Amino acid sequence: MMRAALALALALTSTGGMASEIAGKATVFDSTTIEIDGQRIMLFGIDSIMRKQSCMANGKVWPCWEAAVRDLQTLVSQGAATCEVVGEPDPYGRVLGRCKINGTSLNEQYVRDGYALARRSETTDYVAAEAEAKGKKIGLWQGQFMAPSEFRMKAGIFVERP
Repeated sequence: MMRAALALALALTSTGGMASEIAGKATVFDSTTIEIDGQRIMLFGIDSIMRKQSCMANGKVWPCWEAAVRDLQTLVSQGAATCEVVGEPDPYGRVLGRCKINGTSLNEQYVRDGYALARRSETTDYVAAEAEAKGKKIGLWQGQFMAPSEFRMKAGIFVERP
């Protein structure tokens, strides 16, 4: 805990105290957000299933949100995370981040596992990983689901990104 706090303190920039990098043990907050030392970090360039969203596989509803969260928990359990902050915090204090665990992109691996989609409006970095997961029919791609952005639009849910 002390080491993580020190890493966070060392990452602070001299301009206003905004961290350009946040490092430490991550926990999963939801399907697109992790938390390190109380700082919520939305994973940049990706989108994932919403809590109230359902998916179909083999003609049956399956708990895809729970599966996505479990996959993200598995990924973050593999070591400390280092997240490069992208942009300013949103009104809720969340930041966007490109995160790595053991030198591997968390954002990309989550998409490659099939539990997140590339958010093309932010970057095309994860499009190939999405195509790979879709081709292998893994994660969300093992069945049918509505794109999270479409689900939010139809449900009248607005998720503000920094």
